[in-house]
Amino acid sequence: AEFASARASLSEDRPGDGSVAPVSRRATSFLRPLSCTSFMKPLLLAGATACAVAASRCRGRSAARVSRGALTGVGTLQIGASHSSIDWDTAQQRLAALRRRIPGGLKWQGRPATENAGLLWWFLRDRRFDVAEAAEKLVECLHWRQTSRVEKLGPELFSKEMRTRKAYLHQHRDVVGRPVLVVIANRHNILERQLTESCYMCTWYMERVLDMLATTDPAQAAHEDAGANSQVEQALAIIDLRGFSPLQADLEFVGFMIDVIHKYYPGRFARILLVDAPDVFESFWQTVCPLLHRYRDMADFVTAKDVCQRYFAPGLAPAELQRR
Repeated sequence: AEFASARASLSEDRPGDGSVAPVSRRATSFLRPLSCTSFMKPLLLAGATACAVAASRCRGRSAARVSRGALTGVGTLQIGASHSSIDWDTAQQRLAALRRRIPGGLKWQGRPATENAGLLWWFLRDRRFDVAEAAEKLVECLHWRQTSRVEKLGPELFSKEMRTRKAYLHQHRDVVGRPVLVVIANRHNILERQLTESCYMCTWYMERVLDMLATTDPAQAAHEDAGANSQVEQALAIIDLRGFSPLQADLEFVGFMIDVIHKYYPGRFARILLVDAPDVFESFWQTVCPLLHRYRDMADFVTAKDVCQRYFAPGLAPAELQRR
């Protein structure tokens, strides 16, 4: 009955001609520079329906069977840590080439982006030192920040979302010193949220995470002890999926969130932990997974016990997970 009710409610919001629902149009001004690629639009608001179908098929299948594997470690600390390093001269050549491709009027946090060696080095490493790809991605990011006025966002623009406490920065870092962003999925409701406000809050939290992370430039990297790994450039994301239902299957918002992680803050999460996923999450995950591309490797299906034991010192894990 719960699935049928959610599906019926969503159908009422969807026009008969198959176009995007009115809630998308209300958010167009904010989402246009941020939105997912056009091939995703037929999928918008389909998440709840997919989960309803999955509920009748699961019958005891574990969501962990979808893509869960044994944890081999807790992830990295630095962007591009798994890539081969390049020598100093090559690094300088790539930086100079990237700098020439960035329009002089584009700024990062109020200063010309071309003057920020750490920013250029970040996007180069994310694109495995491919100058053309790094330039394309960085220019898109800078235009997005300018158009969306990212640096002007504040909680007053999404106060209702903040009151739900569906996301928060954990007060403790994990065992390797990374900041932790926690998301409680069952506090999000596709029928109650305002898409624009949800997107504002997502972006604002990413900015706060970025504030807590280092951005190493090649000069720093050249002088650091290779074994010290002292610069923490990446965070840990924990998505608590306990109680997930079709009301949380918000493909429109998840599509935006994937764009944010992939395009505008690339490489800033070392790992995304999907905690205690119920069976009904399986179909939704199968829909989302192809959109992640290589970023799907960051995701791990884990239990609350896994998180508490592997990622935090005793007693320092998020309270929601310790109580299980």
